[in-house]
Amino acid sequence: MSTENRETLYVKVRDLAGNDFVCPLDELRDPNSISDAEMENCVEDAVVGRYAGRLKIVDPVH
Repeated sequence: MSTENRETLYVKVRDLAGNDFVCPLDELRDPNSISDAEMENCVEDAVVGRYAGRLKIVDPVH
């Protein structure tokens, strides 16, 4: 049995109030327009803080 060892990619997003979040890219349909349900999988950017070096954060595709 082969187990795929894939790294999770994250993307920084901003809500309508201007707050920054970090979200798993594969959980989002469109990183430029995120639903409330999708935001449940995100973490506030300030909370990620010291762990950010462990996350692979990519730019969203425009």
